[in-house]
Amino acid sequence: MRRVLALLILAAAAPADDIYGKQGSKPFVSGVKVVAETDKVVYIDKSLKERSFAREMVGRIEKKRSDVHECLEMLDAAKDGDAMVAVAKWALERNFGKPAVDSIYGRALALDPRNAAANTALGRVLYKDAWMTPEEKAEREKMDEEADMAAKGLVRHGDEWVTPEDKAKLDQGLVKRDGRWMTEDEIREAEGFVKHEGKWVKKEELEALKLLGPARKDTGLGDALAVAQTDRFLVLGDLPPDQLNDLGATMERLYAEWRKVFPDADEKQLFGGSKYTLYAFKKSPPYQKLVRALFDRLKEDKSHSAAWLQREEERSRARLRVTSFWDVLPLPHSAHVQMPDPYEGLKAHAAHFVANALATRHARLGFPTWWLNEGIGYHFEKQIAGSIQTFSTDVGVAKYAEQPGGEAKSDPWLDATQWNNLLTQLVRTGRDPQLEQIKGRNLYEDRNKLSVQDLAKAHSVVTFLILDDPKKFAAFFRDAKTGSGSEVEREVAAVIKHYGSYGKIEERWKAYALNGFRLAR
Repeated sequence: MRRVLALLILAAAAPADDIYGKQGSKPFVSGVKVVAETDKVVYIDKSLKERSFAREMVGRIEKKRSDVHECLEMLDAAKDGDAMVAVAKWALERNFGKPAVDSIYGRALALDPRNAAANTALGRVLYKDAWMTPEEKAEREKMDEEADMAAKGLVRHGDEWVTPEDKAKLDQGLVKRDGRWMTEDEIREAEGFVKHEGKWVKKEELEALKLLGPARKDTGLGDALAVAQTDRFLVLGDLPPDQLNDLGATMERLYAEWRKVFPDADEKQLFGGSKYTLYAFKKSPPYQKLVRALFDRLKEDKSHSAAWLQREEERSRARLRVTSFWDVLPLPHSAHVQMPDPYEGLKAHAAHFVANALATRHARLGFPTWWLNEGIGYHFEKQIAGSIQTFSTDVGVAKYAEQPGGEAKSDPWLDATQWNNLLTQLVRTGRDPQLEQIKGRNLYEDRNKLSVQDLAKAHSVVTFLILDDPKKFAAFFRDAKTGSGSEVEREVAAVIKHYGSYGKIEERWKAYALNGFRLAR
């Protein structure tokens, strides 16, 4: 570069040149400065670098002034850093190459090493009152940081500076959290995670995951079995996710309404310290596999008597003949099949059975008599699902829908939307079922003796009692599940205490029915 600059200075007063070939009317090099003509023609262009080609290629050289000539004169005249910076800016505006402009800024620094404009133009930075390259600055900063940290007694651990004591802890794999050194496992536990099958999961997800694995095997659905959960309900099934989530939300609404009637219920007793498990299937095969798997699991428990297992086996066989069931032992759960009903039908069944299960557990597992339990189920089914689609008998709707020849008959009692009108007709003619006749029916042994009229009457009476005075109904239910004697004896005593007699309940209910199933206020 020194040779180039020397040539520039020597040639500063000479005119610039256009160089032509031996043939042709246009120059093939224009606006340059020829500095030598021997066996080669040597010239300088806007890059401010020396270039050349063979002399025999040149036809003629025409002399004229150019930007190169102007630049050489300005370089010769610049005597300080600022003047040299001005030349660099001038050259940049006239499209001199970057190497040429940078070389001029370099001359500015040779004249004034602290010239801010030249340093900045060359990408240099100021650090602690000294100009340097970014790489030099980074190295200086690193050296200064190390000296500063060493003075403070700190040592490096990865990208951090720590005390030697902390480094020893970190090297052991510990992490400091809230002022305490902990292992990664301890931190995850403190954050509310637990290990399940070798993976950390949130505590609130553990119950669902523990249930999901075995249930996928029990039902044969594998990964098609999904789970949705709310604060109190786990919903497992092969329905679409939005329906699983809707079922959970619907059951939470049911529970909120249920608590309005039974505000003193012990939630831990209702749910057994866990969550209510609701199974919802599109078709019967997974449901039937689940029924068998649950019974097989009961048989593995050697603490049960032979008589108890025989009763459970009979119940399992009964469940295989229907498409829904509920149970409260060991924890409350129910299972439902959608087909051939629409989803809304399954949701209605679930609301009914969840209300049944809550009532039974509220009764401290002493089953309420049939009309009370079913009445509660139908009341909340209608309230939450908006319709009644459940017929709670072991043989199902077919018991009422088939004639001896096997052909289905039209029975308006099977349409729950018509129950009120049909009940009204029975009341007017004095033919409605009497509470005295159905009060002693057992929830299991006497189910096959029930009629749809019995179901409708139980639903209507319980709804009337709840709407008329929910506090009195809750007190009646509480007394019916406590005290001495059989279920029926406790219920009779509670009826007398709170309502006077079954006859008085009948009298008030009939007025309610004849008033279009509206309370007389």
